[in-house]
Amino acid sequence: MRDIDPIPGFNPDAGAPIPVAEAAEWAANYRSEALTDVEVAGRKRINAYYFGNKLLDEIKNQEGCVGLRFYMGLKKSKTDLTKPDESQILVVGVDEDGRDIVARLGADGEAMYDDGIVGDDAAKCPAICDPHSLLS
Repeated sequence: MRDIDPIPGFNPDAGAPIPVAEAAEWAANYRSEALTDVEVAGRKRINAYYFGNKLLDEIKNQEGCVGLRFYMGLKKSKTDLTKPDESQILVVGVDEDGRDIVARLGADGEAMYDDGIVGDDAAKCPAICDPHSLLS
C-alpha cells in the first residue's frame, strides 16, 4: 500500500526540541502581531490547540504511521452567514514516504488508507488555556 516515490525531502524524524525561552518569545511574537482584517471583523485569534492522547494515539497507531502532520483549516457556517469563520487545526498520520494516511487513490489508482483518521475538535486557547505557562 505505497505510492511509487517518497515525497522529496521528507524526513520521518523531523522536529527537534527548542529552549522554552525561545518558544516563549515566538509565542509572544505571535500574540503581539496586529489583528488581521478577518480577526477585526470577528474571527477569534487562536493561540493554541490541545488534543488528548486518546485521539493522537489512535492516529499514531495506524499501520505505517511514522508521525503526525497538522493542517490549518477554516470552518465556515453553512447556515448562518453572519457567523464569523472559525480557525481549525486538523491532524493526520503520515507514512514513511511522507504521505498523509487519509483515504485516497494511490499511483496505480488503487484505494489507499480507507480507514485513515482525520482528527479535529481540539480544545482552543483562548478560552481553555494554561494561565501559568510561559507560552500563554
